[in-house]
Amino acid sequence: MSALLKRAARGVLGAAPVRAALQARALADDPVTVLCYHTLGPDAGGPDAWTALRVADFRVQVAMLAESYEIVTLDAALAEGPGRAQGGRPRAVLTFDDGEAGLHRHLLPLLDDLRVPVLVYVATAQIESGRPYWFDRLMGALGVGAHRVEVAGFGVFDIPAAPGPARWAGLGGLLEALKAESPARREVLTDAILAAHPLPPGRPPLGPMTGAELAALAESPWVTIGAHSHCHNLLDQLALDVAQDSMARSRDLLRAWTGQAVAHFAWPNGNHSTGLRAAAAGLGFATAAALDGGLWRRGADLFALPRVGVGRHDDAARLRLRMIGI
Repeated sequence: MSALLKRAARGVLGAAPVRAALQARALADDPVTVLCYHTLGPDAGGPDAWTALRVADFRVQVAMLAESYEIVTLDAALAEGPGRAQGGRPRAVLTFDDGEAGLHRHLLPLLDDLRVPVLVYVATAQIESGRPYWFDRLMGALGVGAHRVEVAGFGVFDIPAAPGPARWAGLGGLLEALKAESPARREVLTDAILAAHPLPPGRPPLGPMTGAELAALAESPWVTIGAHSHCHNLLDQLALDVAQDSMARSRDLLRAWTGQAVAHFAWPNGNHSTGLRAAAAGLGFATAAALDGGLWRRGADLFALPRVGVGRHDDAARLRLRMIGI
């Protein structure tokens, strides 16, 4: 479908009467909507990365949600489950993946003002080492300006200078291509790209919170901490025992660093398998969240908990439609 047709379709489906009818149908069995963000960035400047939602856009989205939804913790949603007999407003849960520094810099100051609970899934190796994961290093280096990136075995990726969805298509295509590689090979390719397109000096544009920043975030009464593995590799690409060790290590480190119980897990990139889901249950997690765009309905596997991903180029109108499966 062309961009013009997509915009036209969004206009029709987003019209208030049509949207209301579609929303009523989508929410008829009282599902829980779990949203997956990654980090927040400044309203002006910063890398043009899908994972870095502008602060102003997040404010608008939270206000839009508050009009129709009750924003609750995952624990509260879990206690009642989808399909409540007593009815009430539909529920939404806000989650953030990875543990990027924008959560301390931008999200933490907002929470007392917005008064909404959030669940932050933290991948711990980057907190421990201070070194950003490969994807944040690449987005930090390539997130501003035009780039022509040559990758051995993959060809050339052209990233235009103008920010927006077209630019992200080029950068996102590069990231998706590298995800198919083994962790060791991916690091080699990332280092080669960064040698030709270096990061700016100083603290990377996208990178982990420090231990002190994580502790400050965890102290907020609005924040629950969850685990997101230690390595942030695609766990279904690893041997099951290696993946399980990464899951357990992230949980244990986060318990020690924050004092929280760490009852919830999120699969890096949403990738999971039957064995991984069983491992998460065996480690004592109450849930493990996926990233498939669906709503959490009665009978869903709690170790493949569906979430709707939200990124930099999703405005409130687009988010409304995504939340009802369009």
